[in-house]
Amino acid sequence: MAKGARDNFLIGLLLLTVFVGLAMWFTAQPDKAVPSVDKGELDLEDWDYRNHGIFGLDGEWEFYPNQLLMPGETSDNKGYIAVPGKWDGWQDRDGRAMSGMGYGTYRLVIQNAPEGQMLAISKNYVRFSDKLYIGGVEGGQSGQPGVSRAQYTPRNVPYVAYFPSQGNEIEILLQTANFDFKNGGIAESLSLGIGKELQVKKSIQVGLELMGAIIPMISAMLIFCLYLWFHRNSLLLLFGVYFFFIAVSVITNGERLFLQFFPDIPFELAFKIKTVSVFITPALLFILSWKLFRRSGVRMLFLSSALFNFAYCVVIVIFPFRVYSYAQDIMYLGITLIYLVLIGYLFLAYLRQQFGILDKRQFQLYFAAVWSHLLLDLNVILSNENLTSALLNNMIFIFFLVTIALLLIHQYVGAYTSMKQLTNQLQIADRMKDEFLLITSHELNTPLNGIMNLSQALLKEPFKKSAEQEMKDKLRFIRNTAYRMSNMVNDIIDAARIKDGKLKVDLKQVDLVACVSVVMEVFGFLAKGKNTQLTHRISPEARYIIADENRLIQVLYNSINYSLRHIQDGIVSIRSRREGHNILIHIESSGSGPQEVNDAIVGEEPEADNSFALGLSIANELTELMGGKFGPNETDGTLEIALPEASESLMEIAAGNEESVHPFAGNVIPEPRQAKEGASKILIASADPVDVEHLYGMLTSEGYEAYCAGTDKEAYAQVTRMDRPDLVLIDVMLPGDNGYELCRRIRQHFTQAEMPVLLIGTRNTSADIEAGISAGGSDFITRPLDPGEIRVRVNTLLSMKRLVKEAAVNEMAFLRSQIKPHFLYNALGTIMSLCYTDGVRAGELLSIFSRYLRIIFHLDNTEETVNLSKEMELIQAYVDIEKARFGDRVRVEFDVDKELLGCQVMPLTIEPLVENAIRHGVSKKLSGGTVRLTIHQEGEFVRVVVEDDGIGMTAEQVRAIMEVGKQEQGVGFRNITRRVAHMTGRTPVVESERGVGTKVTIWLPLAYS
Repeated sequence: MAKGARDNFLIGLLLLTVFVGLAMWFTAQPDKAVPSVDKGELDLEDWDYRNHGIFGLDGEWEFYPNQLLMPGETSDNKGYIAVPGKWDGWQDRDGRAMSGMGYGTYRLVIQNAPEGQMLAISKNYVRFSDKLYIGGVEGGQSGQPGVSRAQYTPRNVPYVAYFPSQGNEIEILLQTANFDFKNGGIAESLSLGIGKELQVKKSIQVGLELMGAIIPMISAMLIFCLYLWFHRNSLLLLFGVYFFFIAVSVITNGERLFLQFFPDIPFELAFKIKTVSVFITPALLFILSWKLFRRSGVRMLFLSSALFNFAYCVVIVIFPFRVYSYAQDIMYLGITLIYLVLIGYLFLAYLRQQFGILDKRQFQLYFAAVWSHLLLDLNVILSNENLTSALLNNMIFIFFLVTIALLLIHQYVGAYTSMKQLTNQLQIADRMKDEFLLITSHELNTPLNGIMNLSQALLKEPFKKSAEQEMKDKLRFIRNTAYRMSNMVNDIIDAARIKDGKLKVDLKQVDLVACVSVVMEVFGFLAKGKNTQLTHRISPEARYIIADENRLIQVLYNSINYSLRHIQDGIVSIRSRREGHNILIHIESSGSGPQEVNDAIVGEEPEADNSFALGLSIANELTELMGGKFGPNETDGTLEIALPEASESLMEIAAGNEESVHPFAGNVIPEPRQAKEGASKILIASADPVDVEHLYGMLTSEGYEAYCAGTDKEAYAQVTRMDRPDLVLIDVMLPGDNGYELCRRIRQHFTQAEMPVLLIGTRNTSADIEAGISAGGSDFITRPLDPGEIRVRVNTLLSMKRLVKEAAVNEMAFLRSQIKPHFLYNALGTIMSLCYTDGVRAGELLSIFSRYLRIIFHLDNTEETVNLSKEMELIQAYVDIEKARFGDRVRVEFDVDKELLGCQVMPLTIEPLVENAIRHGVSKKLSGGTVRLTIHQEGEFVRVVVEDDGIGMTAEQVRAIMEVGKQEQGVGFRNITRRVAHMTGRTPVVESERGVGTKVTIWLPLAYS
């Protein structure tokens, strides 16, 4: 507010208001130097006509109600009435009140008039017919006063009556009649003065009104011509109509020149034109305000007021004056109140710098015009009540015309300047046309030659002699140059769309972190080639913006591409910060300054770069289309992108380091649909409701079981569940971390065969596809999504997974077959040792061993699971053999939930753990020990714990068996770890302490046949 209070424009409006107020106050003060009418008499003996040549005949006149007296006639039914003033409600001697519609005679006697002077009386507004007699002679007439409506003719035309000063007394009679308006009488002061001075005053008034009518009429004609011949703009047409009715209003009010120009026009038609022009001008002004300020909350009030005024104008056209005139006062009051609301809105809008479709200067001129219009209306009301001078109306109206004229001139100058700039731009574009073709041909030809030369060199060089890294470097260069060509062609296409005005942007809330991450994924290989590091520091408070997601990525592409072209062995960093209601994105690198970037933006990059500077100019255009600004920071030379911030709720969520929720995340989960039994399960990880609905409907119609996730955390939770999907579709712009990062996290637990990932991107350039494949994606598709392509790719990935799964089953059978000889060797060794010492015991062990072999030989190596009861039977057989071998040194305890004996487990998964606990734990301890096997349910898993109090292991030994690459035990625990992780995704836990014992915990899926 303080800033607005110091504004020169507002100070000027305040001074104007003070000046007009002082002028109103000054003109409202009675002039004590002029005589006044008292009891129907006016004594001019002390009149200084040389210094005060004109004055108003205000005071108490004799009044004869309901009588039309002729000169020389008199009547006892008389009284005194204030002039100017209304006669309705005036009471005669008998107490009878005068109604607004009626007739009467005003009488004034002038005494001691200056001898030898030509005097004049000016009559302006008497309702609604009158005849003036001066010294017994008719001086003027407007209409025909009568004692009834039939004998009365309304007219109300101003006139001046001249008469010589003769004798000591001059009788003034004014017959009046009114049968059309609710109020009768003399509405404005009659003026008396020296004839010449009054004539000059009248001429000045007529001249001012003619000027006030001609200027708006000429402006209206010019605007109509511009509208018809050049620019059919509705605002232009409204201004033209507005000026036309202002001109009509001027010549039908005041001196009512319209009635003087057309003396034969009927009263009703003349006053319909007058009244319509008075009420239609504010209606048009309200319509203009409604169209100029389209984001205002009160604009509907302006439209409603305008429509109400238009409706009243229709009433004026249809009904006679005596009917529609009853509502005039209420309409005047309503219009004044709407003017006050409009002034208040314009004042607040100016303080907030909200100018609608106008610029600041145009808004100031429009504000001044509306303000002066309000002052004019107020003074008209006060002058009609004879509180101020009507001459002040002319001054305010002239100021109003000046402001409107300046507004139109400013618009014309702006249009002329724009046309001049456009002409210069067209001339520059014409000169650049040939240069464009030449430079573009050079830009396309140079990388093509490089690709051809490198390819030819690779073909000629024997592959066995070619260094692998050198080949990769050459292929990478080929890829980079081809990608550069692709980007440049896309930018040229966008430049053409921008020029034609066909490029559209879809503004919505966008996660800046996701966009930056995607761009860095694509440009990672280019940065490595220049030994440059890409980093970003996106502030949580400056993370969410309003932009077009695809176009923002394109802006970041071109900006980083420019930075990488101008840097070597450095760092390119992206950071963001919040400033007011904008988010500022800084792209910082060493080697480029503000002037260099400015030249690039306008298409004048240094010649040493030898490239067509289209990238940054396209980035600038796209940023402006999204409502932002693009350019260099003058202080540090960084590229700066300013875009509007998103909603406060997303800002607060990011600032609080809470889980980022996409604005559509809550609405992307469609209603579940029935899938075929045994159908493949597909997870759709996307926050785009349109894509989710499209993919969900297409997949379910194909018989798949589809379900959705709106964030990266939700998708990761679905993937790591026991009931995991068979295939995942991931949007690379997934909220939170991006889709690339989610894909990497999935690959930490699942191979390409175990969990295929189909990435959904926005661009199909080779760099985008490479970034997706490098992140662990199995395949890559781009928007717009094609159902046929998606079906083929999904079927291909699922078919590959089935083939790999069949191969994995055969591999598991092979792994189990590896375990059998291992155990057979150990068991036979035990029996052979007993044959030499205890033959009976050896026979018992052979019986147990035969039972064990019967179990083993009946196992189907292609079965993925067996009942837990069979696994326990196998474990019991092995334990009996080991107890026979080690005697009381080995003790085995079982704590198995009997309700789980019917569940399905992977065969030979628990038994090797018990075997390791006996052989490597308690058997190596001189005093022996106890092995405890615990099997219980834990949620959706079966928790298996094998613990012993044997010799234990060191931390290094535990770390060695957990790291697959360092194991030296062959199969054993490595096979178990692979099989369990393959089925559950949960890694076994090994806890051990030297001399205390070991505890191994694994989780198996809880499933029943």
